[in-house]
Amino acid sequence: MRKPIVFLLSATILLLVIASCGNGARESDAGYARLDSLIDRAGDFEQEKLLKIAELRRKEEKAVIPSEAYMLSSLIFDEYSVFNSDSATKYVDRMIDLSLKSGNREWEIRSKIGKASLLAATGLLKESEEIMRSIDYTTLPVDLLIEYYGQMIYLFSHYGNYAGGDSNEYYVRERAYKDSIMEIITPAHPDYLWYKSWDIIGAEKDDDTLIPALEKRVDASRLNTRRDAKEAYILAQLWKRAGDMKKYSDYMIQSAIADVKIANADVASLEELARLLYARGDIDRAYRYVNYCLNKAIVYPNRVRAISITRLLDEVNSVYQQRSRAEQRRSHVALTVVCILAAVLISAIVIIIVQNRRLRRQGRRLDKANKDLSANISGLSEAQSQLHEANSRLTELNADLQRKNEELYESNYVKEEYIGYVFTICSNYIRKLEDFRSSIYVKAITGKYKDILAETESTDMMRDELRDFYRSFDSIFLHIYPDFVADFNSLLQEDKRITPKDGELLNTELRIYALVRLGITDSIKIAEFLHCSPQTVYNNRFKVRNKALVPKKNFAEAVRSLGKFADRPS
Repeated sequence: MRKPIVFLLSATILLLVIASCGNGARESDAGYARLDSLIDRAGDFEQEKLLKIAELRRKEEKAVIPSEAYMLSSLIFDEYSVFNSDSATKYVDRMIDLSLKSGNREWEIRSKIGKASLLAATGLLKESEEIMRSIDYTTLPVDLLIEYYGQMIYLFSHYGNYAGGDSNEYYVRERAYKDSIMEIITPAHPDYLWYKSWDIIGAEKDDDTLIPALEKRVDASRLNTRRDAKEAYILAQLWKRAGDMKKYSDYMIQSAIADVKIANADVASLEELARLLYARGDIDRAYRYVNYCLNKAIVYPNRVRAISITRLLDEVNSVYQQRSRAEQRRSHVALTVVCILAAVLISAIVIIIVQNRRLRRQGRRLDKANKDLSANISGLSEAQSQLHEANSRLTELNADLQRKNEELYESNYVKEEYIGYVFTICSNYIRKLEDFRSSIYVKAITGKYKDILAETESTDMMRDELRDFYRSFDSIFLHIYPDFVADFNSLLQEDKRITPKDGELLNTELRIYALVRLGITDSIKIAEFLHCSPQTVYNNRFKVRNKALVPKKNFAEAVRSLGKFADRPS
């Protein structure tokens, strides 16, 4: 009877596995995998941008010179312009106010173009056009005129996108401004390749130098600026125009990677990839990308982009639902088969139960004869079980007591070492203060006031004392935990391990985590101990956690369990 039952169970498991594998293969190349991992870390990139903006804002609040205030406001606006439209609006209005107060027309024009760009990005196209119409472009110098034409191209491309279709009056006006900008821009301009590429896209023009020039720049970039994202995007469009969809996909992924790393809310590249994946049938990844884009467009907010993404989302949702219904049908078929197999299995079980009852009746007499023996064995087994349980509890208590004793011994040992270390330092400092006082006294009574002033203004003594302090701390710590550096590096990725320079026992990063090993986890207390800023401590801890093999939230606890101090009994 066992073989049929095993066969039935195996068949059931096989059917369940087949039913769960109906989604087919998915795109899994390295580019998409890297992009997916960066999207998972989008919160980290947003935090980095906020820290950068916070630093700029602190500088801007202290600025007293109008030119410095305008420059810093412009930098903050640039950071916010693709990240948060409300904050960007605040700073571009401040730029306009500063330009009007200072009477600087160039500032005013740049600020107005920046605000028009922001309004267009958020879908306020009429308001953007009103600002652009208020600018007398006939009097602008070439560099500002290029910015003016570029913004008009951006504006009417949004108009055309909003109106829908491949051809409308807005795209005609966009083409006119493309022609205008190409009449004045030179190859030396940093955005020449960008505008030249857009000029030939959608027109019967060609330039064999564009793709090699853009590939050289994109391949050499770190994909961490808005310009990197734009150039990778337009390069992808050129490859699409040339018919090479593999290159198109590769460079569109690079553009999306740059957009995610700079926390860009206007992720046109990711929307393009969602459309491409949707066409290929990779619905899961397309659904994830389009939802990421939609969330960014809503938070920013970007009304034009949200409308475009919503249309794509509707298409993806429709296919997603169709696939879900197909999967449900397959599941129903599988469930029906499983139910049939379960009925057969239940029948087999019933037969086995009947046979077991017969066997129990036959063995009842034997059970009665063995009852007394079984009772004795049961009592002995219970006694052994209780003894085993008591031994287990005793072993646990002993292990816990030994661990507590070791911790207490280590704590006492560390305290004794550092108490002696502190007394030695205090004694040395008292002696050095007495020597310093005597030196000052001698120089004072001999009238060497310039020497006194030079000696008190010099930072050499402070630097030397701090170096001696670090060296003493490192020496006593490594005396207690001689294997700390090697143990600490075992928590880090192999290519990102930390090695002190020649002549150093520990560096700043290792010293911070040495204090964590001693139980000091507060960044402010660590900063006070090491005579540095809390931000420096935070940045170093953040950087080291990013190199860790263990989860970030468990890193500090892992560090506190490191090391076997030198004098621990074996």
